[in-house]
Amino acid sequence: MSRAEIGTAAVPSGTGTAVPAGTGADVRPPRAVWTLGLFRSELSITFRRWRTLALLGVLAAVPVLVGIAVKIETGDGSGTGGGAGGPAFISQITNNGLFLVFTALAATLPFFLPMAVGVIAGDAVAGESGAGTLRYLLVAPAGRTRLLLTKYAAVLAFCLAGTLVVAVSALAVGALLFPLGELTTISGTRISFAEGLFRALLIALVVAASLIGVAALGLFVSTLTGSGIAAMATTVGLLITVQILDQIPQLHALQPYFFSHYWLSFADLMREPVYWDDLMKNLGLQALYAAVFGSAAWARFTAKDITA
Repeated sequence: MSRAEIGTAAVPSGTGTAVPAGTGADVRPPRAVWTLGLFRSELSITFRRWRTLALLGVLAAVPVLVGIAVKIETGDGSGTGGGAGGPAFISQITNNGLFLVFTALAATLPFFLPMAVGVIAGDAVAGESGAGTLRYLLVAPAGRTRLLLTKYAAVLAFCLAGTLVVAVSALAVGALLFPLGELTTISGTRISFAEGLFRALLIALVVAASLIGVAALGLFVSTLTGSGIAAMATTVGLLITVQILDQIPQLHALQPYFFSHYWLSFADLMREPVYWDDLMKNLGLQALYAAVFGSAAWARFTAKDITA
């Protein structure tokens, strides 16, 4: 179901009536078919936007650039491609192209992936308001809570899609430019290529889950304004601010509570045995951020009058 279909079926053309708080499909309960249709429509609109496609293109390009840079640097056989300040696993890429997956995720997680998620989440509600379609959605039999959950689910789908784009691009480039085979873990043990692929998939899922806190934060910011650009800029600005604060030694007591603090703990999945402590702290912290800012977004969205 498209936005136009929702709008023409719900509100006559030319009306400017505000939708008061507490209304929007509260008359009759929405059916499961409607919920699925709304989510499918949201996914279609999200992934068909040029902005979304451009963000996915940038994410796909990062592993290509990293792989080419390592290949050029080591083309004469004089180096290993790893410097002291390089991303995690980069020194292992020339030995096994699968390590490009881990390196690309480590390179994109601090900024590129969360920035892309922040843009999509910040535009989720504010973009509809700025385009004048949010009021039409609310008078259709969806309800504010269900609509907000659908928006959040679409953002989470982008988190997974963006992460998989990075991983698949890195795997393809790694297979083209470097050899593949058994892997040596951080602990020094050898694992098969099949198990390495499984761990790469598991790492990609953990990275995607690491972004649910940013997604909830961006959705909350999106409910505070009617400007999609303002919401996106604010979300990305908060992301950069938290990243900076996480690097200041004097704030070490607060840093374990920043949503980005345990992001790179996914590297522990490449240990034998796997270290779960920081991984579980990361997932728990993301769940906490999702609960807090998701609740704040719900409270704000269900209490405001929609005029556009």
